[in-house]
Amino acid sequence: MEMGYNMKSNRKYKMNEDEAVSAVIGVILMVAITVAIAATVYVYVSGMIGTGQDSTPNIAFAKSSDRITVSRSDAGLEWSEFQLTFSSSELTNVTLSGEALVYPATGTSIASAAGTVYAGHFINVTTATGGGTLSLRHTPTNSLIGTWTFT
Repeated sequence: MEMGYNMKSNRKYKMNEDEAVSAVIGVILMVAITVAIAATVYVYVSGMIGTGQDSTPNIAFAKSSDRITVSRSDAGLEWSEFQLTFSSSELTNVTLSGEALVYPATGTSIASAAGTVYAGHFINVTTATGGGTLSLRHTPTNSLIGTWTFT
């Protein structure tokens, strides 16, 4: 009698086999969910990290009365990556290593001066009586490289 009693109580908790999910399908579902979560986290994190910003180039200048001369620079820098700005309309002439630049009074890119930046290149500045301040900016990083005052 005891045995019959246990059988009845076990039948009470036994599920219908037609409604259950097999162990293999359960494992496949769990792996698929894990892969989907991992892919979502990867896409989210890689979007946050990004590729990073370019670093400011290493370039040094020496200033004389009417010019700034490149004393050293990173390899591969192009003059077209830089922008000149002069603070005054007193600027009358700007040349890059003897080559005249098309230069409006408020600022321009040095796109007309194609070529690589080398030590010994110079920017020669001629001003009228008032003088002014020349600024050089690296446009890809928006970094101010230097500011020089000419009189």
